Amino acid sequence: MEVEMEQTVDEIRRLQGCLNDLVSVLALPAIWSGHESSQIVRTLLDVLLGMLRLDFAYVRVNDTIDGAPIEMLRSAQRRHLAAPPQEVGRVLNRWLTDSTLASPVVVPNPLGAGEVSIVSLRLGLQEEVGVFVAASRRTDFPTQNEMLLLRVATNQGAIGLQEARRLREQRRAAEELEQRVVERTRQLTVLNEALRKEISERQRAEEQVRRSEERWRAIFESSAVGITMMDLSGRFLTVNAAYQEMLGYAEAELQTLSFMDLTHEDDRAANWGLLTELLERERPSFVLAKRYWHKDGHVIWANVHVSLAAGTASIPKCIIAVVEDITERKRAEEALHQTQAELAHVARLTTLGELTTLIAHEINQPLGAMVNSANACLRWLAAQNLERAQQSAVRVVADGQRAGAIITRIRALAQKAPSHKDWLDINDTIRDVLALARSEVHRHRVVVETHLAEPVPLVHADRIQLQQVLLNLLINALEALSGVGDGPREVVVRSDPDAAQGVLVTVRDSGPGLDPQHLDRLFDAFYTTKPRGLGMGLAISRSIIAAHGGRLWATANVPHGAVFQFTVPRGNEEGA
Repeated sequence: MEVEMEQTVDEIRRLQGCLNDLVSVLALPAIWSGHESSQIVRTLLDVLLGMLRLDFAYVRVNDTIDGAPIEMLRSAQRRHLAAPPQEVGRVLNRWLTDSTLASPVVVPNPLGAGEVSIVSLRLGLQEEVGVFVAASRRTDFPTQNEMLLLRVATNQGAIGLQEARRLREQRRAAEELEQRVVERTRQLTVLNEALRKEISERQRAEEQVRRSEERWRAIFESSAVGITMMDLSGRFLTVNAAYQEMLGYAEAELQTLSFMDLTHEDDRAANWGLLTELLERERPSFVLAKRYWHKDGHVIWANVHVSLAAGTASIPKCIIAVVEDITERKRAEEALHQTQAELAHVARLTTLGELTTLIAHEINQPLGAMVNSANACLRWLAAQNLERAQQSAVRVVADGQRAGAIITRIRALAQKAPSHKDWLDINDTIRDVLALARSEVHRHRVVVETHLAEPVPLVHADRIQLQQVLLNLLINALEALSGVGDGPREVVVRSDPDAAQGVLVTVRDSGPGLDPQHLDRLFDAFYTTKPRGLGMGLAISRSIIAAHGGRLWATANVPHGAVFQFTVPRGNEEGA
């Protein structure tokens, strides 16, 4: 009776212990609530290892870390803690896949010698969560109560792991959502900033356009020069006040006309040719000096700067012309040219006046020869020697032609005629001047050498003006040699082709030379080193050469003397 009572008491104690263990197991979810899967597994293993006096407990959870499932091992013997859970898992794997997972199986102890009885339980349905293994060397393992505790514990563990997974997925989803919100917010911020900048830039651009339009309008309206916009056919679109005042037309009147209607007939072909090149993109712009007809019929000279303006969405492509009235300037230039021409004529007359005695001597020579030849002709006729009489008559004709040529040269230099350019050989001009100054050369006992290149390019120039320049340089050289004592008295006149396809003329003397301190003043008007000079010869000569597009300059001769050189470009019939 007492034995039965003791057994009953023991059974009640086991039941109470079992109930206490169940309560402890059921309290586990409250402990690991909110924890990660690894913490849940570790707590589950530690509790069951001590509660059931297991040799070891092993769990494999399907949740992955860095792509591998979570495996954890707890052993009652601390020295086996270093055993890798993965190695234990590989040893137990053949029994874990057995269909009799819920029944105890005796297997070799993977942690040491001997055998252990193992029970494996699924965590979740069909091992969706993982698998749990409990191992003990007790022969009665597992008892019915232990099996109950194992099932309840693994069920609680599966629920906790599933909850941990759900919470983890929720956190991940929340983090991803937050990240997307942050990214979307950042994108919206960037987009808003870009939009703000674009709006700001557009406003700034619109403000710049507005200011530019205001500046353009202010320039257009208040400019002292004429400004007009035309379509591609040359018809006026708009004109400013200066243009209207310049030509005498109101804007409404001009808008019914083309620029060709106002252009002088002699300038239309050149103007239209340049505009055609502009429209065909052969040139971006051009500048043209042209004549307009004023509304009242008089001519206006103007410098016209023409360019092509690219079109916009609201403004079509058009031609812009800036027109400067240069009528008064043209009149002043014409007056200056007239004054220069008159001054050059005076200089020529002055030079001829200085050469009057020599010119008379130059003419008297052929006239005297003519008289002598005529008397001889009369004598030979009286003697009926027709052959000798004919020879004398031929000499009369030759001397008469020679005198006529001298007079023709003098008259050409003395004439007050407008400038006339023609194609000429500069060598012929040099020979004419040397022939005219032959007596002056002999009077000064000077030797003149000529080195004339053959052939030289023809130049489009005024023969009389070039003769005046050459005569002036030659007379200057002869006068410079008048003070030379026993030294050489030479003048060399050269002609050579110029690098710019024109002619280079050189007059070199062996006189006393030029004062280096006054070399830059030689060509100033009214500057002279002659006691009775006017100081206009070299200034006029330089202006003549400049009008032909050339250059006149002076340098020192080596070892003594002076060198004057000038170039005459080839030129063309439109302008030198």
